[in-house]
Amino acid sequence: MRKKYFGKVFAAAILALLMVVVTACGSGNNEGSSSSTNNGSSPSASPSTPEESPSASLEKIKIKGIGHASWFKSGMDEVLIAAAEKTGIELEIEKIPEGMDGVNLVKARFATGDKPDLLFYYAGLGDTQGFGKMSDTFVSQEDQPWITNFDKESWKGIMTALEDGKYYGAPYGGSNTSVVLYNKKVFESLGLQVPTTMDEFWSVSEALKKGGKIPVYLSGKDAWTLQLPVQHAQATSSTAEILAKIDVNQAKFTDWSARKTGLQFLKDVTSKGLTNKDVLSDTYDNAQKALATGEAGMYIMATWVMTDIASKFPDQTADIGAFIMPYQGADADKSYIFAPNAVFVVKGKNEEAAQKFVNFFESLEAQNIFFGKDGGIPAIKGVTVTSLTPAELEAKAFLDAGRASGDGFSMKYDINAAFPAYLQDIIIGGKTPEQVLEAQQKDYEKAAKAKDDPNFK
Repeated sequence: MRKKYFGKVFAAAILALLMVVVTACGSGNNEGSSSSTNNGSSPSASPSTPEESPSASLEKIKIKGIGHASWFKSGMDEVLIAAAEKTGIELEIEKIPEGMDGVNLVKARFATGDKPDLLFYYAGLGDTQGFGKMSDTFVSQEDQPWITNFDKESWKGIMTALEDGKYYGAPYGGSNTSVVLYNKKVFESLGLQVPTTMDEFWSVSEALKKGGKIPVYLSGKDAWTLQLPVQHAQATSSTAEILAKIDVNQAKFTDWSARKTGLQFLKDVTSKGLTNKDVLSDTYDNAQKALATGEAGMYIMATWVMTDIASKFPDQTADIGAFIMPYQGADADKSYIFAPNAVFVVKGKNEEAAQKFVNFFESLEAQNIFFGKDGGIPAIKGVTVTSLTPAELEAKAFLDAGRASGDGFSMKYDINAAFPAYLQDIIIGGKTPEQVLEAQQKDYEKAAKAKDDPNFK
């Protein structure tokens, strides 16, 4: 989601830059996973990904990759150098424009047979996206050694292929997760503990209000942000089950209990007077300031907001912590995760070398190098060197412990464009949660019929 999840800025100028890392092969030991001083959690007990042993006489192999220009930062530079030294592989990256200009360029390359060896792209590709059948185009990652340190269950449905449910893309870049961000100093000053049930959550909210604080900040003017509390509620296995039925008209949106829970929360928190007064006038930026300065106690948002807070309020960043919204309680809840991008090994003459690079990149050594320079939460378990804020580290611990999930299912028809406005309607009392679900059902049926879906005749 973030702003990039709701709309991409499209570059008008085409940028085609080549970055070639040329370095001598050697047998030196560059250890990238030294102890981190900014990570208070213990390293995962998961086994390390097997790595290639350096050789004194590695034969250099050059492979080509392609991806959006902004995706390649300093962390990648250092990984490429390490890869050349450790494995003899040099990766030449063609950096393409952002947005649809870049997407169309990539699809044109594949259509004409001018394919790269590695594709840096969005996760969870399907055969309707211009790349053909996944199993014919890309190498499956299901049995690769790096996947030992990857929670396949948590990312199922949002990083797997639509056609067969398999992993073809390996995680590239940081992920994010929805949590309740809270001001620790505010909680401490009022003697409050992190709530573990909804009864406790409402009690904490009332105590914050009595203490002169905004209990739950809602940035309703930026309507996309209202989706976070709802998506947080959807991080449950029941979501995938009901969506699969809705897709074939065997169930309706009104049967989606997890979504209804999130919608009901928005209705309750506003009707109880536990939010800022001008929800539909307050913005995403307003929320950051309120949380960081202690004006607000809690803000339900994804961890990407910590990048902005760390930049704007560096002295207050350590005051912010994270917990999972206790919709179900008894530690049954999970945080809602947003997929990182992915790197795909393209089938062809260089697929063995390309896979060798991916296996190295996903190793703990390379991941520690990468995330020591670049932000986001690693999808690979056991990464100890990061540039994460304390709140992000707490959120990472949930992911590492398997307490995170996405929807687990990608619906055939995208009707999300109208959803933020529906949530604003709940805030002002224009629609009930049930009416929003009924409206979404009508939207979905309309989209399905427009495509002559036989299940919706």
